[in-house]
Amino acid sequence: MSKFWDKVLKCEHKNLSPNYLPYFMMCGTPYCGDISEDHCLDCGVYITHCKCMSEDGMSGWSLGRRRAWEKSKGW
Repeated sequence: MSKFWDKVLKCEHKNLSPNYLPYFMMCGTPYCGDISEDHCLDCGVYITHCKCMSEDGMSGWSLGRRRAWEKSKGW
């Protein structure tokens, strides 16, 4: 595993960015709602949340960066 993910796994994710603007978009499942995103200042991971947990996850890239990359690939 990479050093980044080793650091993420050991982190408690309590130091979330107070100035980070969460990226809101709709979840892909019906009746769920918006996806929100937090950025951990200790380990650098981006954490996404939605009510149904379908879009929950962690990434080294922000949701906005991921969506832009997917768009550039034609997805």
